[in-house]
Amino acid sequence: MGLSSFELMLMKGVLIVVIVVIGFFIFNRSRTFAKGPSGKKLSFNKKTKPFSAEIDLYKSSRINPTNIEMVVTNTGSREIDLHAPVLIFKRWFNTRKFKVLKVEHSEIYPILLEKNRTYVLDISLEQFYETVPELQLACRMSVEMKDLGGKRFRSKTIRLKWF
Repeated sequence: MGLSSFELMLMKGVLIVVIVVIGFFIFNRSRTFAKGPSGKKLSFNKKTKPFSAEIDLYKSSRINPTNIEMVVTNTGSREIDLHAPVLIFKRWFNTRKFKVLKVEHSEIYPILLEKNRTYVLDISLEQFYETVPELQLACRMSVEMKDLGGKRFRSKTIRLKWF
């Protein structure tokens, strides 16, 4: 009985997959027995942290936006206190940071976010461009917030303009 090279390669691939699957189950089971009945099994599920927040930024237009909407969501399993957001404008290797102290003439920070609650803040970029004209050259922007314990939460960097 002669096997072609394709059949041999297929059999080797199937054998490797079977060995990896059996090894995964043996490793997972041995970890459970080592830690006792309360031991955690190896899984690929995302674990919830007690204090966690997610910051998203949305632009009013694709190029040269005038407003940025910041959405802060508490993704943790407990309530979290967050300090005032820090806006970070970036251009090449230069960064400028601005802390938001008041919203509509009232101090609301630190803010308490309960589990699965969101906080929305509309940020007008014109007020920054009027006070510091060099910010009009900034290409990117991000936001950073800290909780009372000092843990830092950052948003993804968004592009304001291409040049």
